[in-house]
Amino acid sequence: MSRLQEDHDDKPASIHTHWILAQRSLLPAVASAQQSERFGDYEIHYNALPTGMLNNAIAEQYGIVRSRTRGLIMLTVMRDNQAVSARIEVLARDPEDNLREIPASQVKDDNWVSYVGTFPIEAGDALIFEVDVRPHAGGGPFALAFRQSFPSGG
Repeated sequence: MSRLQEDHDDKPASIHTHWILAQRSLLPAVASAQQSERFGDYEIHYNALPTGMLNNAIAEQYGIVRSRTRGLIMLTVMRDNQAVSARIEVLARDPEDNLREIPASQVKDDNWVSYVGTFPIEAGDALIFEVDVRPHAGGGPFALAFRQSFPSGG
């Protein structure tokens, strides 16, 4: 598994901009697939997709292997329109009810922070992600779950 860099002070643009551009450059369906849930003052944005859908520059910059057999989950915790740090735990449940933990690395750039994890996938997988979010500034814990299918032809 690739390690993501945790400090991107030498990067000229924010990671948020990079991820938005990466998602928008992939497919319209991926950009529109980003979801969010609100918990009081907090809003949690999340998305999961095959790493093969990332553009080469973004994957290389953040040390992510592009592949049809690797998935990526990205989460951002927002409060007052600012990304905030949190403790993030992610579990993926397959149709046979097997659980696997997905380590989420913190990725920072300027005043932006997101959490990214990669995991193995197979064509046609449908996983249920169970996410526990505990903002460092207080509040929570917040639990969310979402289902994501991974295309068989991607």
